[in-house]
Amino acid sequence: MPTPSKDTTVYAAPVMRKLTEIVSDLPPSLRKVADFILRHPLKAATLTIEEMAHETLTSPAAVNRLAKALDLGGYSGMKAELVATLQQMVSPVDKLRNELAHRPGGAFGLHEQLQSASSNLATAASNNHADTFEAFVTRLIKARKIYILGFGNSVYFAGLAASTLMPFCADATAISMEGGNENAAYRLAAITDQDVLLAIALPRYSLDTLQLARFANERGASVLAITDSPASPLTGIAQHTLFAPCDHPVLTSSNIAVLALIEGLVAGVMARNKEAVKLATELTESVMSYLHIPASGKPAKK
Repeated sequence: MPTPSKDTTVYAAPVMRKLTEIVSDLPPSLRKVADFILRHPLKAATLTIEEMAHETLTSPAAVNRLAKALDLGGYSGMKAELVATLQQMVSPVDKLRNELAHRPGGAFGLHEQLQSASSNLATAASNNHADTFEAFVTRLIKARKIYILGFGNSVYFAGLAASTLMPFCADATAISMEGGNENAAYRLAAITDQDVLLAIALPRYSLDTLQLARFANERGASVLAITDSPASPLTGIAQHTLFAPCDHPVLTSSNIAVLALIEGLVAGVMARNKEAVKLATELTESVMSYLHIPASGKPAKK
């Protein structure tokens, strides 16, 4: 798949950039509407003012006030801007969700899961800049130490990122694996301006992740974030952010895009590390004694 240019990403559109700039300063009701548009830009372009008010648990007046805050006159102007920006794009997840709603019994199968996963991966490809990804890889390679943070479901992503980066970086540690937020804070206490904090957070965002990311930022460390959209409060703290859309027609959230980004970062680090092939070979050889190798020379199937 060709690398998308800066001008083709959803969040590079003028209306989305303006939303990203003002979202943190908006009143609560307008913030709800802005968050919804940032997380679901394709769906937002298809809704009436009443439907958007319903989706955001606000009111048509709040939706209209947001449009005026964007200097778009009113809701009709904002919708026209969204449609003009996004008319070439389609959201397969929203299509699938609507389709499932009309199925007897709401059946969900493998084909639907693969459709949903493909949609999130395609959205991740269009919403992230190649130069942002390269900035991530460069910071990870140059760091004296990499601290990786995630609470809730993100704790598993933090562990995965640490274990897969570990052989190819100077030092990579998941600080949120054991002992909860208090021990994570202790582990982060020694972070310096030579280090990197990789913070992973999806809705609903952990306040502990945000507080520790701010602490790392204040200590001069490079804060990198993997999160769902510009509506995430992590984007205001991190120097660089990769977006992992987590929409799913049935589940609360999908993990596919987060896993793909972590895998991509590890591959990017390996590709920039001249010793990576040697390290990978040594790593494989170090575990061979723990595997049963049949006469064919291939590890036995479980």
